[in-house]
Amino acid sequence: MNTPLDIRSLAARLATRSWSAFEHVRATLDDIAARNATRNIYTRLDQAGALAAARASDARRAAGAPLSALDGAILAVKDNIDVAGLPTTAGLGFRRERVARADAFVVARLRAAGAIVLGKVNMHAAAFGATSRNADFGDCANPRHPGLVAGGSSGGSAAALAAGWAQLALGTDTMGSVRIPASYCGVAAIKPSAGMISCSGVVPLCARLDHVGLLARDARDLALALPLAAGFDAADAAARRFGPQAPLAVPSTARAPRAPVGTDVEPGIWARFEAALQTIERLGCVVERFDAPPCDLGRLRRAGLLLTGAEMLVIYATEWREARAAFPHAMAATMTWAEGKSAHDMARALTLMASGIPLERNWLGHAQCLLLPTSPLLPFASEAPAPANQADLTVLPNISGTPAASVPMPCAAGELSAGLQIIGREGDDMAVLALAAAYQSASAG
Repeated sequence: MNTPLDIRSLAARLATRSWSAFEHVRATLDDIAARNATRNIYTRLDQAGALAAARASDARRAAGAPLSALDGAILAVKDNIDVAGLPTTAGLGFRRERVARADAFVVARLRAAGAIVLGKVNMHAAAFGATSRNADFGDCANPRHPGLVAGGSSGGSAAALAAGWAQLALGTDTMGSVRIPASYCGVAAIKPSAGMISCSGVVPLCARLDHVGLLARDARDLALALPLAAGFDAADAAARRFGPQAPLAVPSTARAPRAPVGTDVEPGIWARFEAALQTIERLGCVVERFDAPPCDLGRLRRAGLLLTGAEMLVIYATEWREARAAFPHAMAATMTWAEGKSAHDMARALTLMASGIPLERNWLGHAQCLLLPTSPLLPFASEAPAPANQADLTVLPNISGTPAASVPMPCAAGELSAGLQIIGREGDDMAVLALAAAYQSASAG
């Protein structure tokens, strides 16, 4: 079995020349060949391209000129993000033949930093769901917790890391789709500030909420990768110009609710959340507790679902007109529901979603970070119905465009994975990752 390595551990081994990028990629491909048939994590591999990139990485290192800390690291790419020469299916069988002509903007940036694209990973169909059960490509397994869902929609991205089959993964996050699978699979993730990572070359779901996100085994790896993945893209209408993403000190102030708010949270998750707050305070970050007035975060999520359904009618207009039977049931049901809504309904949904922005601001107050559980749920059985509230605690940062990371909370023997969510102010992505990395390091010790 391939030994899981994070970016920093791999870089240290490569620097001593005791291990080569070529050996690393070859060993990973061998392990995938042995295990992927029952896990359905990778849906398409570029073996020849990855091995050629590994040889080039080794040559650069031998010449003393690695491109970055990512040089030689394996990158897994969610299958709604373009990789030149590979299909971009978005998890839909009827898109199997849609081969990308060029890399997505973010894939090109990470390749330029020396990351090795191994292939495409499984996902929830159309990125519309939080389990990564997929009728066309097989259900994506959770290597950390066999028999339980990997989360979604970027389930394959989190699962590839949990399996040790990548050091870095790209996903997309519309209402929590990198943070929820990170929580369920025991890895770290960040949904950056809106417009920081380009969405060019990404199959959209809901432009108002879509973000490209990063996943890694360790939040310190995310801090290495984010400045390399970020960059202004004039072709992306949502792109924003941000200052240099330099590492920052651990934030000195944070806020957290005194009790679960906005949705039902499993008691075991809240107990671990309370323990996480104590760890964060030992890091020197003062955590102010606040009483939040009653609210229904599910209403914001449902408003987002309506807008998403309406946009899917535009994105998949031809297929919807010609082959409705090819659509997954849940996706088709939402699109049919959206067809029956009026312009008034859509405007009301937009207004309702906008109310989430002052809600998040009030919860954050004058602090640098807002702390919440990532999901109100633990990973559940693969065959169980999907609870509706999985994304209730992750939807706010998509509405507001603020950065939000998920970092694993410690797991005792027999416990299931759960994540701590750290939300920051717009543009303060590295501060969020500084706290995530410090917490992960402290809680691991």
